[in-house]
Amino acid sequence: MKILDFIELQGNGKYHCYKTKKLSLDTVNNDSIAYNYDDKVASISTKSDFAETDRTRKKTVDLSKLLSHTVVPPPIFSFFLDGSRHTYKVDDIAIGKKIFPIIAGQVIVGCCERKSRDCIKNASLVKRGALCSKIVIAMPDDFDDDDGGENFCRAFCESLNTEMLKSKFISDRNLTIDKILLYKTDGSSEDRDKDNYKNRAVAKIQNEMMDEEQLLVANLCQENKLDDEHWLIKDGSLEYNPRFSNLDKTQFNNFKDNYTHVVGVSKLFDPALLSDYEGNRLSRTIAELKPFERTKVYRYESQNKDGFVQAFAVWYVRLRNSDFRDSHFSDIIKCEMVIMDDSPFETELINTISSQLIREAYPVCFGKDSRWANHLYPIFLTESFCKSHYVNENIILNMF
Repeated sequence: MKILDFIELQGNGKYHCYKTKKLSLDTVNNDSIAYNYDDKVASISTKSDFAETDRTRKKTVDLSKLLSHTVVPPPIFSFFLDGSRHTYKVDDIAIGKKIFPIIAGQVIVGCCERKSRDCIKNASLVKRGALCSKIVIAMPDDFDDDDGGENFCRAFCESLNTEMLKSKFISDRNLTIDKILLYKTDGSSEDRDKDNYKNRAVAKIQNEMMDEEQLLVANLCQENKLDDEHWLIKDGSLEYNPRFSNLDKTQFNNFKDNYTHVVGVSKLFDPALLSDYEGNRLSRTIAELKPFERTKVYRYESQNKDGFVQAFAVWYVRLRNSDFRDSHFSDIIKCEMVIMDDSPFETELINTISSQLIREAYPVCFGKDSRWANHLYPIFLTESFCKSHYVNENIILNMF
C-alpha cells in the first residue's frame, strides 16, 4: 500500500488525496539565486561595533605574512559539518473544506573528520554516528484533528511504517518515514502569497535539518571532540533561531555553549548585511578585498519577535589570488563565531583562523562544483559524502 492510500484509509473519510502530479521542489539551484543568501532574512542587525581586540580604525587586515612562513602550522580544523535537504510536492489533501499540500523531504546531515593531513573521512562518533539521514512528511496541522501533537505524529508514523514494510521493495531498502511534521494553517503567518502553505511545509523540513545540525554539534561536544586544537567548520550560518526550530526551547537554549570551537563559513551571503565602524555598508569593502585579506571583525546581533537575541562575530576573507571571478564576491567567504560572554575575540585568534581557512581552500574543486571559488575543499568532500546518501528521487516519489 502506498502512503497516500494509507492516509486516506486511516482518515475514515476525513481526508481526500487528489493524486496530483508529484514533483521535486529543488529544480532551481539555490546557490545561484542572488536573493537566497545563507544569512537569515528574519534577522535584524542592531549594532556595528568591533568584535576583536584590535580596535584600530582600518577597513581590512593583510594575512599574507602569516601565509608566507616556510613551515606550515598544523591544521586546527579537524571536523567539517554540512546539512542539506531535498523537498517534493507529493499531493494535495482535502481536510474539511480546505485543501493543503503534502510535502515530503529528505534530510541529510553529515560530519567528516581529518584523520591526517591528507586523509578526511566520516567522523568517528559513538552515540549517533557521523550521518543523519531522514525521510519526513510535512502535513497541515488540521491533519491532527484531535490535537495529539507529537504523540499523534509518532503513532501515525509507527502504523504507517508497519504497513509500508509489508512491501518487499520497501523492506529490502529499509525505507521508513522518520517523522511527520505539522505546519501551521492558522493564517497568522507574515507570508501571505499563494504558496504560503507550501512555504510553511518546506520551512518545517528546513528546520528539521538545522535541528539535526545542532544535535550533531552537541554530540561532538559530549564526546569531547572539540577543543583549542580541534575545531569544527560548519557549512553555512550559525544563526539558529528558536522561532524556526522543531526542538524544545529549553533544549535549544542549552546548545549555545557548544559553539566555542565552531566557525560558520558561508559561500553565499548578503554583502550589505553589516555596516562598518563609520556606519557605511560593508559591501564595497568586501568587494575590494585583496587576495589573502580580511575585513575587520564586527559584532552582529539578531533578534526575533519573541525577544531572543544572538550575538555573533562576523568577518569576510578573500581566499585566493585568482584572475577568474564570476563576480566581485567570488572567492570570498563570510565567517561567523558565536559571542559567548560579550568579550571580543583576540585578534591573533581571528588571524590564525582566517589563515587556516585560506589553506583549507586548497586543493580546489574546480570542474566538480560551480561554487569552487568560494569552497573550502574539506567542506566540498563533506557535501559529497552527504549527497552520496540520498535515496533516489524516483523511489521517494513512488512511495506515495
